[in-house]
Amino acid sequence: MDILFIILINILSRIVPHLPNMTAVGAMAIFAGSKYRLRTSVFVVGLSMLWSDYILGFHSVLWATYGSFLVAILLGRLLKKQNKWKMVGVITFISSCQFYFLTNFAVWLTGSMYPRTIGGLIHCYTMALPFFRNSLVGDLLYVTVFFGAYEIVHKLTTMYATDFIKKARI
Repeated sequence: MDILFIILINILSRIVPHLPNMTAVGAMAIFAGSKYRLRTSVFVVGLSMLWSDYILGFHSVLWATYGSFLVAILLGRLLKKQNKWKMVGVITFISSCQFYFLTNFAVWLTGSMYPRTIGGLIHCYTMALPFFRNSLVGDLLYVTVFFGAYEIVHKLTTMYATDFIKKARI
C-alpha cells in the first residue's frame, strides 16, 4: 500500500462522521509496525494524527493518545516474523486494551471529570467502556481490511509475476 494512501485513510477515518473511537489509526499502527521500518511506521501514524488533530483540535491528553499508538506500532513489530491471523487478532486485542487503559488513565490523571481516587479511576474506566467497545470493533474491522487487502494484493502480484516469468522463458 502506498504510504500517502495510508495516511489519507487514517485522516479520513478520524474526520468523517463515525462512532466515537472507531477509526483506522490503531489498526494502521499495528499494520505499519508489521510491514514497515519503525521510522516509517512512526512517520505514517504521527503525520496522520497531527493532520487530523489540526483539523479536529488538539487536546490535553495527546501524549497518551500518541504514546498508545507508538505502543501499537511496537506490538505490530511482533508480527514481522509470525503474521498468522490468530496472532494478528491477539495483538489487536492487546493493542485496543492498552489504548483504553493508557488514554483513560491520562483522562483521570489530568482532567477534572473524576476525583483522583481509586473510586474516581474505576468510574473513569467504567464510563469509557462504550468507547473501548467501539475502539476494539474498529481495530478488529480495520486490521482485517488492511491485512486482508495486503494478502490479496501480494498473492495476485506473485501469481501474475510467476505467470509473466513462465511466459518470458518460452
